[in-house]
Amino acid sequence: MADRWRRGGKGGGRRDARPKPLGDKCNPACPLFRCSQNALMFTKKYQRGKMITVVMCRLVGDKCIGYKCQYAYCERKYLLPDGRCAWVLRRKEEESGEDEFLKEVKEEERELGRLKNKLRDLDDLY
Repeated sequence: MADRWRRGGKGGGRRDARPKPLGDKCNPACPLFRCSQNALMFTKKYQRGKMITVVMCRLVGDKCIGYKCQYAYCERKYLLPDGRCAWVLRRKEEESGEDEFLKEVKEEERELGRLKNKLRDLDDLY
């Protein structure tokens, strides 16, 4: 059974599931989104010639309202109280951290280039 989890064989592979938010908000069609009442129902619907997945609530009999529902939760606990996905926020922080590092490296390269030019000028004087 353990091999099936790693290889993605039969038996479901939710361990490797990644969040699928809409922007930075939680999406009810995300593989990690759950309903504590077990009332989520996925249906397919044609819209403008394309098939889309619609998430329905069995309790209400209408579309799922997502993070606004009192029974909604995330399997990996990424759902924040305001409906944002913590996974997306963490990814944005990681990307911005790398950007800052690259900016610092480019700045240091520019300074090194300026110092080299000054040293060349000094060598020409002697």
